[in-house]
Amino acid sequence: MAKVPFNVDAYTARLIGRENVSRLEGAVVELVKNTYDADATCCIVYYDEKKDILYLADNGCGMTETVVLDHWMTIGRSSKKSSFISPKGRIQTGEKGIGRFALDRIADKCQMLTGTGESNNKLLWTVNWNSFAPGKNITEIGAELNETTLDFTEFVHDCTNNYVVKLIKDKWKQNGTIFKLTDLRDDWNDELLQNLRENLASLIPYELSSIYKIYCFGNRNTEEDAEVFSDLETFSYDYKIEFSVADNQEVSIKLWRNEYDFGTQEDNILQETGLKEEKEYFHDKPIESKYSFEKIVPKAGDEVKKALGVFRGVLYFAKKTQTKKDKERFYQKDITGRIDVRDSFGGIKLYRDNFRVRPYGDPKSSAYDWLQLARRKSGSPAGVGSKGVWRVNADQMLGSVFISRINVALPDQSNREGIVETPEFRLLQEFLRDILEILEKDRQYVFRKLTEFYDKEHPVRTIQADINKKAEQQKKSDVGTQLKNNGKEQERKQSEKELVSAVDAKIVIDAKEEQIEELENEIKMLRVLATTGIVTNTYIHEFKTLSHRLNLKIAMAKEAIEKDQDMKAACKYINQANEIREGFNSWFQVTIDSVKKDRRRRQKTDITKIVLGAIDSWNKTLKVKHIEIIYKGNLKKEIYLKCFPYEIDTVISNLIANSTASFDKVKMKEQKIYIDVKEEDEYIRIDYHDTGAGLDPIYKKNPKKTLEVFETDKRNSSGEKIGTGMGLWIVNNTVEDYGGKVDLSKNITEETGYYITLFFKRKGTVYDV
Repeated sequence: MAKVPFNVDAYTARLIGRENVSRLEGAVVELVKNTYDADATCCIVYYDEKKDILYLADNGCGMTETVVLDHWMTIGRSSKKSSFISPKGRIQTGEKGIGRFALDRIADKCQMLTGTGESNNKLLWTVNWNSFAPGKNITEIGAELNETTLDFTEFVHDCTNNYVVKLIKDKWKQNGTIFKLTDLRDDWNDELLQNLRENLASLIPYELSSIYKIYCFGNRNTEEDAEVFSDLETFSYDYKIEFSVADNQEVSIKLWRNEYDFGTQEDNILQETGLKEEKEYFHDKPIESKYSFEKIVPKAGDEVKKALGVFRGVLYFAKKTQTKKDKERFYQKDITGRIDVRDSFGGIKLYRDNFRVRPYGDPKSSAYDWLQLARRKSGSPAGVGSKGVWRVNADQMLGSVFISRINVALPDQSNREGIVETPEFRLLQEFLRDILEILEKDRQYVFRKLTEFYDKEHPVRTIQADINKKAEQQKKSDVGTQLKNNGKEQERKQSEKELVSAVDAKIVIDAKEEQIEELENEIKMLRVLATTGIVTNTYIHEFKTLSHRLNLKIAMAKEAIEKDQDMKAACKYINQANEIREGFNSWFQVTIDSVKKDRRRRQKTDITKIVLGAIDSWNKTLKVKHIEIIYKGNLKKEIYLKCFPYEIDTVISNLIANSTASFDKVKMKEQKIYIDVKEEDEYIRIDYHDTGAGLDPIYKKNPKKTLEVFETDKRNSSGEKIGTGMGLWIVNNTVEDYGGKVDLSKNITEETGYYITLFFKRKGTVYDV
């Protein structure tokens, strides 16, 4: 039997194109991208509202008859698939061979004049997209292609805007392409043209504006005001970070501090804050550093990292508001008059071969915050000068991330509306968030230094102590004593009217301190509840297992009674179920006991007794995991501290939860935890260590990093953080509340095992017994 060829309904082919280029803005952008691929230096989008005609022109390489017939007229075939580097070295963006259907999305009829400069003659191509009607095969549809002596200026001679004609006459020689689109499908107006201009403004990064210009004309535009470009020359920023990832997974980073103005007191301020050695970094010199990819995003899979490939970017942080106090306290440059570019250039945008990949960073799209910075900020709302971890807001960031078509693991969606969310794309997102973390940490590092300096220069506590002292003196003074000299008495009364008495000031201060103490107590309770959540989340698998086993034993007991009348077997299953119930009780004891009312009062507490009670509860719970907790101190030694008992429970539970997670991750021959409590000078010292695998290598040189909020080594294969990163942060903050300190130094030298020593200050503090 003879072979029968396939065919395609003409309307079906048209639908394929429309599904891939569905929006008007996307259709225009698709055609503009083709002008860049053609090595054009100039591109014009011009809507002649008087005649309802749209022109799209470029002065690129143009097309020969062979290219038109073999590629332009063949749906799905693109010359850019195998050869995607242009003669000028541009990496071409299109490769699907369906971008020409963007013309169909814009208008019913189209004429194209194209030339390559090989001869004075050009090609005139004409098509009516309505000929792609249902019931006809694609092979029955045709377009007209004729050789012509028309030049580009003659092709647009009847344009209403003379500036367009002049620009084409000046910039278009023998090579280029101009489309003339009629019977437009949309109602073009000033608003649509303005939206299109804004889209084109962010289509290419600012760096390309010197070699490739886009113009968006209406009839009333001159060449100057029709030029579309990313006007970042007038944009001011506070921080800037550039990064690039090389083939060998080396990450190069440059960071600029552009926020500070120390004025004539610069040397003194930098000396007092310990920033003197960094003076040059406050004067336009970038901080340069190199990292391995693993250092930026630990635990990411090797195959995913390799597939992600080479890319680079530049990100800017620019605050939107500034208070007078912050400007004084942090020596910030004045941002009065700073241009708000959020609506036009805001957001972090993604570029493939120097063209926007929509909708990332689009202010009018839900993908504006595609890195989920707002969610990240809400999880850590701390101020930049505080103890917590400061995060940027989504609307404070703008910038560009550059990928290429050679990043094959980041493919475009077929409808041109984003990247397919592959594991590599998720890794890219996590990488960018971790790059931002470098910026955040540097800004917070400087702000903390300046906060300490400001507090030293403005000693609030000293003034408050002075007010308290004067208030006591005023209370003891003889209020009935009258001054003998009437003139002095009158002067005293006048003075009292102008000044607030120390007694009155003390009343206000006491009220504020009570409010602060209430808030601090609420925070302490939230830490306990957070710990309960962490422990519950860590052992949810065990809960499910116990629940399944309990249900199974009860079902087996019921079956033994009802079907077999075997009371002996039923009793056996019931006893086993009871043992499982006791397992549940031990879990509840660990998670619920710490928040009982009697443990939420500050009281004189035997720390040894608290620790032993926690060890007993946890040993019952961890018995099934073959983990044993051993107390190494003196069992009879009573060591007292005035504290909230639940806070000590919280500290111990967080440490044990981390150790058991470590044992789950790396099986060790011996699974033991050792705890010791002793007195040492003015401190109560708790030594804790386990026999697990120890700290992850990323923390070995700097174990204190594990004390920061949201810091975790638990990541999935895409490098995304999956741990809470709160456990040790809670431990550290609790210890600091008691005027204490945390020592992790032994982890640097020990190959295995986790070591932490906690010092709770006792003597001479509010916690002194």
